[in-house]
Amino acid sequence: MKKTFYFLILFLLLACKEEGRIDFIDNNAPAPQPVTVREVINTRGGATIRFSLPNDNNLLGVKAVYVRNGETIETKVSLYVDTLSVTGFGSSSSQDVQLFSVGKNEKLSEAVSVEIQPLAPPIQTVLFDIEAGFGGVIASIDSNDAEAELALVLLADTLGNGSFSELQTFHTRSQRIKFPRRGLKIEPTKFGIYLRDRWNNVSDTVFRELLPLEEVKIPSNLFQNAALPTDYFETAEGSSAYRLEQLWLGADGSDNEFYASSHGGPIPQWFTIDLGRRVTLSRIQKWPRPDYELYSSTAPRTFEVWGSENPNPDGSWDDSWFLVGEFEQFKPSGYGEGREAGPITDEDRDYWYDRTEFDVIPTEEAIDPYRPLTHVRIRITATFQTYGTDATRSQVIIGQLAFWGQLLD
Repeated sequence: MKKTFYFLILFLLLACKEEGRIDFIDNNAPAPQPVTVREVINTRGGATIRFSLPNDNNLLGVKAVYVRNGETIETKVSLYVDTLSVTGFGSSSSQDVQLFSVGKNEKLSEAVSVEIQPLAPPIQTVLFDIEAGFGGVIASIDSNDAEAELALVLLADTLGNGSFSELQTFHTRSQRIKFPRRGLKIEPTKFGIYLRDRWNNVSDTVFRELLPLEEVKIPSNLFQNAALPTDYFETAEGSSAYRLEQLWLGADGSDNEFYASSHGGPIPQWFTIDLGRRVTLSRIQKWPRPDYELYSSTAPRTFEVWGSENPNPDGSWDDSWFLVGEFEQFKPSGYGEGREAGPITDEDRDYWYDRTEFDVIPTEEAIDPYRPLTHVRIRITATFQTYGTDATRSQVIIGQLAFWGQLLD
């Protein structure tokens, strides 16, 4: 009886032993037959190749082999698709692509040679340039209709000896956009700029000799609440502690002062500041309520800035006003796919509390934002609380505001 028991245990142990993976790869199977190319569709910097697959049970997929920027590249697709795309060429020169059928045993068919003629890539078709700006220069991209991932690389001969070094690289997929670079010496300087794509193809370099425009912080000692009739005046809890003047009383961001409109005020809502002098604006700095509302709640998410030299005293939006710019709070780590605030990084936190600023640059909507003005009107179109919703009421809280540009008087 005891022997029978031990035999049963041994049998069960052997029966439960894990078996190895069963492979159905036949290493002796021949290489599959080649694909049959049906069509080549040339694209910007590449091509899409359509093909018919061989009838072979040993087929795993198809791969293309080609040379890009001196490096041999392989692109693979499974047996369930009949197209393959090759990308990343930096010119419209003809390119040779080798197609192989790949067996499950990794054996390759004979090569099928395909000649492609890529269309001109974005680095050759996208327009870009550089111009003088306040405190530096403004780099721009235009006609990036394919929304290609591009880097705009800014160079400068800062020593004046003909040796250019990289100042900054701007990354974008925008069809058209302007990037300011500030903090440069106000002296004639030679600059260069070129495009680079994600495969390290580069455009020709554009060179310019430019004189950056002098930029100063607009003194706030003459600022006043213009108090135009259509402005929103009601402060939180009706308290003078939250009045509009708090925006510039501590405009270095160091004081625990902030402006707060009443709870449930209308959206959009606006206020007007009389600067007390004639100026042109180059940028706007904003500080939040100290240690509060981090990319959330009643802080402005989107807003407009308008300027006027002679605003209509009835507070109306007439031709006496011109658009300086439309802005959205920047978040270094980016917003989510649905434009939600998402996770907050240390860089986000640093930017929110210490470095938030909005550059005044020409756009399709603000064609001439550098016109002289004496009054600035801030129109908050959405807070973080109301952004992306149908809500039409919200409190607005702003810590401090400061303006930069040129004094004209």
